[in-house]
Amino acid sequence: MQGKELIRDMINTYFMLATMILGVMAILGTQFMPEVRFGYESFTIPLIYAAYGTLPNIVMYARKELSMKQLVVRKIIQFILVEVIVISVALPAEIVVIGKTELIIKLAISILVIYVLTHLIEWFQNYVTAKQMTEELLKFQKKCE
Repeated sequence: MQGKELIRDMINTYFMLATMILGVMAILGTQFMPEVRFGYESFTIPLIYAAYGTLPNIVMYARKELSMKQLVVRKIIQFILVEVIVISVALPAEIVVIGKTELIIKLAISILVIYVLTHLIEWFQNYVTAKQMTEELLKFQKKCE
């Protein structure tokens, strides 16, 4: 992935992540802390987490086309970075020390689900774009004949 593609991908990923993080926060919040009520400043939290979750996309930057093996290795590194960054930002140190392993595990699983969903949505968007381009090219070829 090169310069402009990387920036476009990061912006697209950011907005998908912000939406999905908001959903996960609502679900996990009602399970683990239903008594907590937030003020307006809490609306920024999914935006901040999405920004941190988007940073590992930089791992995908390459000057040339990646081989399948390189792509898979970079995706694994990217996923590990997303897990580590988001968990370390999302959970205060005292929660990790107390040992609320159930919360940490559910958060890690939520991050995995969001990661997979984001990639599936991106794949589908790319698939639709490629299909449209192919159809337009076929129409163009028929006009030129």
